[in-house]
Amino acid sequence: MPDLLKKFENAAKEISSEKIDVRECVYCAYVDHLSDINLDDLPEDAQIIYEAVTGRLTSAEQPGDISNDEAGYLAKDILYMADVVRSHLKEP
Repeated sequence: MPDLLKKFENAAKEISSEKIDVRECVYCAYVDHLSDINLDDLPEDAQIIYEAVTGRLTSAEQPGDISNDEAGYLAKDILYMADVVRSHLKEP
């Protein structure tokens, strides 16, 4: 799971970057860091969210296909999943 945590930490950094377009940040975070994650490797708490984020981002053809509001929600979902993965590493 440490590799999984690194992927989510990198995605969170991408989302938190100084780029103006949140849509671009979300797409880059997904494509560059999260798109190759195996669903079974995720904690159960994050699996359904990952499926929803993946479904939405792969159904849109380009960043302009989602609104800034929707990109904001997807960014929050990615940050939440990063927290879930981090918290599962702390469990005994």
